Amino acid sequence: MVVVAGSTGRTGQLVVKHLVAEGYEVRAMVRDTEKGKRLLGDDISMVQADVTDPESLPPLLEGADFLIATIGRAGKGSPETIDYGGSVALIDAAKAAGIKKFIMVTSGGVTWKIHPLNLLSDNVLKWKRKAEIYLRASGLTHVIVRPNGGLNDDPANTNKNTFTQSDKRGGKISRDDVAVVCVKALGCQEADNKTFEIQKDDNGLPVKDVNWEKTFGSMVIESDNF
Repeated sequence: MVVVAGSTGRTGQLVVKHLVAEGYEVRAMVRDTEKGKRLLGDDISMVQADVTDPESLPPLLEGADFLIATIGRAGKGSPETIDYGGSVALIDAAKAAGIKKFIMVTSGGVTWKIHPLNLLSDNVLKWKRKAEIYLRASGLTHVIVRPNGGLNDDPANTNKNTFTQSDKRGGKISRDDVAVVCVKALGCQEADNKTFEIQKDDNGLPVKDVNWEKTFGSMVIESDNF
């Protein structure tokens, strides 16, 4: 059972799609059930919950094994409240529920001293980095996926991608590719406790051709991109 937080967002919807395709049982966290049905269909199990209401999270996670979080403020709330506070609430609830692996989607550029997104969006990347730090310190088995250079709506496998652990400037990546990476990391222990960026790069590979054990296995846990 995989819970998807942020399931009605553009990346979250794709995570749900790929989890179903891989045969996972999915439970979607939604704030609005009707919206959830409209975006995800009637066949997806849904629980109404909100990361800004920690008391709503234990029922969401009851009986679940894994959690993939693609949350973001999406114009509502502040990065401090959603990207950090919401993530902290999910992490605490996941620990209490015995979640076996927590996958968090954040962003490339979180370690930069100066980044335009911080200037334009209430320090969103700084708050995402704080959430990453909290997850690493939580003791939960985790994976932190950083789409680098922005996101687009290209179908999976349209572009070639590379994986890095340096948090340098990268090329815009497809949300669909990010969703594939999250699902593959879920089932690959070589990805456990690693933080990495994924970015469009003509020197890389489409996700369908990636050797996941080799790719995740070549990464280090104590990376220099924290």
